[in-house]
Amino acid sequence: MIGHAGTHATFWVVAFSVFVLGLRHGADPDHLAAIDNLTRNSLGVRARLSRFVGTLFAGGHSIMVLAIAALAGLLGSRIAMHGALLESIGTWVSIVTLFVIAALNLRQLGLNRVGAVAGFKNAMLPRALRMATSPLAAIPIGLLFGLGFDTSSQVATYALALTSGAGVVPGLLIGLVFSLGMTVTDTLDSILVHKLCTRQPLELVRATRVWIIAVTTLALVVGSYELAQALGWRSPVPDLTVSVLLVGSLFLIFAWTFTWSARSPGGPDHRAAVSTLTVSPGPK
Repeated sequence: MIGHAGTHATFWVVAFSVFVLGLRHGADPDHLAAIDNLTRNSLGVRARLSRFVGTLFAGGHSIMVLAIAALAGLLGSRIAMHGALLESIGTWVSIVTLFVIAALNLRQLGLNRVGAVAGFKNAMLPRALRMATSPLAAIPIGLLFGLGFDTSSQVATYALALTSGAGVVPGLLIGLVFSLGMTVTDTLDSILVHKLCTRQPLELVRATRVWIIAVTTLALVVGSYELAQALGWRSPVPDLTVSVLLVGSLFLIFAWTFTWSARSPGGPDHRAAVSTLTVSPGPK
């Protein structure tokens, strides 16, 4: 699509659409859970670098995104006939994953275990990565997350690269713009969690509950929206507009929480504050 764009305007419309898909993918609850967990784990070890766990995660994830997008651009019409099937499978996997994430976090709230956001993929990682304390572990974790086709935004991006029909370069451009959007959201997430973890323990618990509720709501809303579409409902609002609204809502929560934490007095020792929370490492 980018390779065959007739005008500058068409190119920028496509680029903006892919960038928004990247922003939305970065707001995927599984991303938020993995980044949340590693940011907390690494805070007491490498405090300065821990705020950029999201950037490192997105960097590892982008390696797979670029590779798959380039491959999709190269294969083009050779596998385009299977595009609808791949999209359908990806959509249903996404729906199930989102509802599982919502259930895990509702259970965590119900048990009053307010720690890191619970995730589906994060629980499936090797224990060494789940319990890692180095921010650099975010790179291989992001790389492993990039192996899936389980979010609608990711599938839509690969489908766009698939139908561009102009080879590797357009596929890489699509993957790059998508990765930039994802990096923005993931970086903001780790900066926010880092900021929250410098608060007094009681304030940290309250803010973390708000954050978990926000992520759970996001999972339920997106999961319900995708389920309705999969069952035949057609939204009167374009998908791009829905993505902008979802990401915009999350950014508002980012801004409110960050501003609130900046006004609140910091704790004397952020390591002690983090240790007061129950962070579930997932199954062994």
